[in-house]
Amino acid sequence: AGAWRARQRCPVRAGIGGMIWLNGRLVAREQAHIDPADRGLLLADGLFETLRADRGRIFKLEEHLQRMAEGATELAIPLPLDPPSIAQAVRETLDANQLSAGDAAIRITLTRGPGQRGLVPPADAKPNLIVSASAYRPPDVEDGFIVVTSERARRNEGSVTARLKTLQYLDNIVAQSEASAADADEALLLNNRSTIACGARSNLFAVIKGKLLTPNVGEGALPGITRATVLRLAKELSMQVTEAPITVGDLARAEEMFLTNSLLLVMPVRRCNGSDLPHGPITKRLMQAYSNSTWG
Repeated sequence: AGAWRARQRCPVRAGIGGMIWLNGRLVAREQAHIDPADRGLLLADGLFETLRADRGRIFKLEEHLQRMAEGATELAIPLPLDPPSIAQAVRETLDANQLSAGDAAIRITLTRGPGQRGLVPPADAKPNLIVSASAYRPPDVEDGFIVVTSERARRNEGSVTARLKTLQYLDNIVAQSEASAADADEALLLNNRSTIACGARSNLFAVIKGKLLTPNVGEGALPGITRATVLRLAKELSMQVTEAPITVGDLARAEEMFLTNSLLLVMPVRRCNGSDLPHGPITKRLMQAYSNSTWG
């Protein structure tokens, strides 16, 4: 029963919609074919972005596309379309799957495309750009999340890919599998210095001695779009907020805790590593401020 309850707290997302935007056109999902030599499939050589839409309004679409463009430049993957054209593809995908009237999850995937055997990228890369969407029902924030620290997976804070949203998610998968086995909703990943980097699919914020803390990017935290919005809102609310290392011991002293990502938005943590936490005043203020922030 515990595992069933844990699954019910997690986001409910239907299967990917029947229409996929693939390299410039909408196709039925069963007709969306990728070359078996695609480096995204073989080597996780690519990037992705996950976005949330509410009645056709897509939160922070420009910021997500900018992050993908910057990541593509960093990895020298040609971006087949400019960000405005990708934004149009996102909207077309929502419409094609009749998801413009409700809550939806969107995924944009960029792979380097097919190449020769070996690790060296092809000189004439032919990247694949894919947009998919599915219906989405967010979890109940009143329940809050249960989180545990992963014992098996680590975040390599010194790697260039730590700050990029790449397709290589095996560490995250291992960590999230640990969380699921423990009847938890999310796993926290330590870095090689044994401080908290981030969640398997989220950024972490903790209130300790009345101050709001979150791991800085140098700790291996992915520079999340929602994370940046919460940092801005906290400063606008004159909250004391610091990007700094957080240890497992610090978590045990936290008065409040919450997670952020583009689907969960601001999700309170109600239990961390076995210790219960309240939905405290700082978390509630930021949840309210976030819900009042502009969608577009």
